[in-house]
Amino acid sequence: MLNDYAIDKPILETDRLIIRVLNEKDVDDLKEWLGRDEIYTYWGRKASKGEKNPELMFIDPRPWVKRKPSLDLDWGIVWKETNKVVGMIAVFDIQNARMGDIAYRINPEYWRMGITTEALKEVLRFVFKNTEIDRLNGRVDVRNIASNRVMEKCGFVKEGTIRQGKMVSVYCDYNIYGLLREDYMKPQGKAGV
Repeated sequence: MLNDYAIDKPILETDRLIIRVLNEKDVDDLKEWLGRDEIYTYWGRKASKGEKNPELMFIDPRPWVKRKPSLDLDWGIVWKETNKVVGMIAVFDIQNARMGDIAYRINPEYWRMGITTEALKEVLRFVFKNTEIDRLNGRVDVRNIASNRVMEKCGFVKEGTIRQGKMVSVYCDYNIYGLLREDYMKPQGKAGV
């Protein structure tokens, strides 16, 4: 169940990728791409200070505060061929261990290689087979053709379009996608097993 992964996050693997928690050793890889403007064109905001300076992601600003383990699943995407972190993918904002949101971003040097689709399919497999989460949501700027395609290839259903809604801190038109466990588990479902 989801609580089993609150402290020890799983490592996932596909033919080309390792999907694992990021650590301080990944800073050099992240510096190559995480602060690049083109990643944030449709993200709903500009790169944060921590994204521009990834070493800050691994410094606890208040180490004296005792934090509860998070149910969120935040991973780096490692390209096996080079052993470099080329992306990030997360299941976050998990509500009552039943529903969560999905987000991903990839180093622009690795765009159009199917990495996002491959990583997302593996994350879906893990979530729907190993946790009690029944629904995943995605929000994608309508102008982000590639990300809309990824959602559809992975079996998400476009449930509507929010017109001039606030996506993080930008007002834009964005599509709402959803994927239910029951749809994912159907043998003939788009996502497949």
